[in-house]
Amino acid sequence: MLQADLHVHSFFSACGLHTFLELIDHGRRIGLKAMAITDHGCAVGGRLTSVFFERFQSPYPDLKLYKGIEHNILDEQGTVDVEWTIMPFVDILLLGVHPNLPAGRSKKHYTDMVIAALDKNPFIDILSHPNDPMYPLDYRKVAKKAKETGIALELNNSKILYKRSTVEEALELVHACKEAGCLMAVNSDTHAIQELGRDDAVRPLLEKAKFPAELIVNRTLETTKRFIEGRRVLKKKALQNNKMRA
Repeated sequence: MLQADLHVHSFFSACGLHTFLELIDHGRRIGLKAMAITDHGCAVGGRLTSVFFERFQSPYPDLKLYKGIEHNILDEQGTVDVEWTIMPFVDILLLGVHPNLPAGRSKKHYTDMVIAALDKNPFIDILSHPNDPMYPLDYRKVAKKAKETGIALELNNSKILYKRSTVEEALELVHACKEAGCLMAVNSDTHAIQELGRDDAVRPLLEKAKFPAELIVNRTLETTKRFIEGRRVLKKKALQNNKMRA
């Protein structure tokens, strides 16, 4: 089981089923040390609320709550559905390719799109589920970009748990990250509460590939804190640059 789960959806995502408190309560019961609630941006039906980001506080000091967003890429130019007004209150930002974009394009098409989005939006911390077969990526190119920018590529437990990606594809991703020496985040991508904190579908793949533990950003509470605090500096710069452009 994970110590820190950095990809969790509440019912403020169109795909999530549970309230913030239900997720936090369950996280404490199963022994999580930290979690990030990362609801979707508006392009796929997310209903981000400023009250959560500006005012909500976890009632439990023994579980660290991070507030996040899973952004969506909007076009080939790398535009994402950023909510700039709440950005100062956000701890962690994920980016994924989702069904707001057409499927069935080439691997080069989606790889170029993802790299353009990372170039245009340096505040992104984690690229979520890069092994989605609907939107194939060149793992070596994306891993090289992740290494250059300091972001983490996600190994998504739900993709393997529910057979929405093959073990072979996930292993190819892990080997590309190992070869590039880029960071990896192992997350549940929780939509239903029993998925929270789980890594059982992908942990054997990390062991099979002999993936270096020190490259997994959320392997402990302490490494999670270091990763998020280190990335926070870049988000401040991104906010300043956005204000200058406005």
